[in-house]
Amino acid sequence: MRESTPSASWHPGSRAVEMIAGLSAGFVTTVVSHPLDFIKLRMQLDVTSATQWQAFHRIYEDLMRSSSTTASRTSSRKLIQSIYRGVGPNLVGSTAAWALYFTFYREYKNLMLDYHHSEHNDSNLNSGQYLLCAFEAGWTTSLITNPIWVIKTRMISTSRSTPGAYTSIWDGIKQIFIHEGFKGYYKGLSPALVNVSQGALQFSIYDTFKHHLILKEGQTERDLTTLEYLYASATSKMLATISLYPLQVIRSRLQVNSNKHMESVVYLVHKMATQEGLKGFYKGIVANLIRVVPATCITFTVYENMRTILLS
Repeated sequence: MRESTPSASWHPGSRAVEMIAGLSAGFVTTVVSHPLDFIKLRMQLDVTSATQWQAFHRIYEDLMRSSSTTASRTSSRKLIQSIYRGVGPNLVGSTAAWALYFTFYREYKNLMLDYHHSEHNDSNLNSGQYLLCAFEAGWTTSLITNPIWVIKTRMISTSRSTPGAYTSIWDGIKQIFIHEGFKGYYKGLSPALVNVSQGALQFSIYDTFKHHLILKEGQTERDLTTLEYLYASATSKMLATISLYPLQVIRSRLQVNSNKHMESVVYLVHKMATQEGLKGFYKGIVANLIRVVPATCITFTVYENMRTILLS
């Protein structure tokens, strides 16, 4: 029986394919990993000199205290509600961000191939070109999604009972506009744009590993195994995260500040270095690695498999 071929709109460079595969990957990853994201962010925002274990223990005690009731079922429901606080903007942000990132990354790679008059095959690009395309995709995505991340960060950093805490995404949008104006939506944008380097580095390493495996085995992309995708995604994420993690902490500290007079990045870095030392820049990294490595494996496995399904 003859295999069906994808229509013209569902070719490997299709925006629709990248958008749907990215949306699927972002949604699944966020639902699975949000509790660890919650813990990581709370640890990043801890300004004391406590060790990571002490900070984690304090967060755990706060969660248990805020969710404790006489009824165990009610207590469990409150605990789930607490660790999934902020999941709304996180779902919106992550699904949109991954869909946009994969789509823009594909577009910039196509533009790069067109510029060099090359066939639309990623193996015609080198690591430096992957890195440049990933930077461009990251910057574009950050400019579009930063307001969502500001709201998400503030929702996770406060409990539902905290005075002035946002009750929903829409409430966050209104409160920021009323109290801080339009610029409030773009707090933390500078380190976010710099932090794009982590995603760019990861994508560059990932695509380089992936196409090395393809060339080594003489395979097509869809002949790679799930284990090989896991290897490429896990290794690339670990290397990129450890290299550039301090930028995430700086961005989170800037975003959670709701004062009209924002601290400059230089002032914040100096204050953190003076008061907390080097370890202050790596707060939450253990929780982050535990979260991001499996999350990245989920993201890229879902993305690659969804892409294969759409193209088959």
